[in-house]
Amino acid sequence: MYVCGDGRRMAPAVHETCVRIYQEATGSTLDEAERWMTEMERNYGRYVADVFA
Repeated sequence: MYVCGDGRRMAPAVHETCVRIYQEATGSTLDEAERWMTEMERNYGRYVADVFA
């Protein structure tokens, strides 16, 4: 997923939404979902944010 845009509001909202969707789909905790999101960003390059202030 490539996210490009406002770094103050839009990018954090997209991040939170992805975490919440994962939580709901898998029944995981917030910590587990955040860990998954970090893996998608750092380990797999599946989430890339190009944001500006």
